[in-house]
Amino acid sequence: MNVSIAPTTSHSTTTIYPECALSTVAYHIDDMTPALLTFAIDLVESNMSELYIKSKDGWCREDKEDEMQDVTSRYLIAFHNDKPVGMVHFQFVDEETMTDHDAEVAYCFEIQVVPEYQRRGIGAYLISLLETIGKATQMEKVMLTVFKANKNAIKFYIEQMQYNYDEISPCVCLTRGRASRFDYEILSKPLQPIIRP
Repeated sequence: MNVSIAPTTSHSTTTIYPECALSTVAYHIDDMTPALLTFAIDLVESNMSELYIKSKDGWCREDKEDEMQDVTSRYLIAFHNDKPVGMVHFQFVDEETMTDHDAEVAYCFEIQVVPEYQRRGIGAYLISLLETIGKATQMEKVMLTVFKANKNAIKFYIEQMQYNYDEISPCVCLTRGRASRFDYEILSKPLQPIIRP
């Protein structure tokens, strides 16, 4: 899939605004500075490692670093007074569906906010910004994976951001018994009318 967005373009058009003034910059992995990449990885570790440790796959910083430095990785970094306070790690991917047609999606791998800036609307702002980018690049939907144990995140996505369980989420496509073996679900939000052959 060939998708182009400017690597350092500031995006301000979104339907949800945070409680503090932010500047937000979109980066391709090639344009991320070492300091920003370290910020992003450290933030994931500090916010999420406990949930990862409790998951079936556990936490491995090296694996997460590899994932976050994939050649197709893109980032949205939110700054407050020139300090990075939140980030989205995403990729444009072809994702499987329950048909023969793959969906072109903006896949959100991580969305994290610095603890002292949480509950100020920054997460909602960032995910809605990703949706805006997804629409502008003709993606069919935004998708993400969430741990079942992360009840607050599930509530945020479903109740506040109007996401639903995707057709390939274990709870949708598997029997209850088989789905119970998975410690995650897959959520999504359509961005375009989905027309499949």
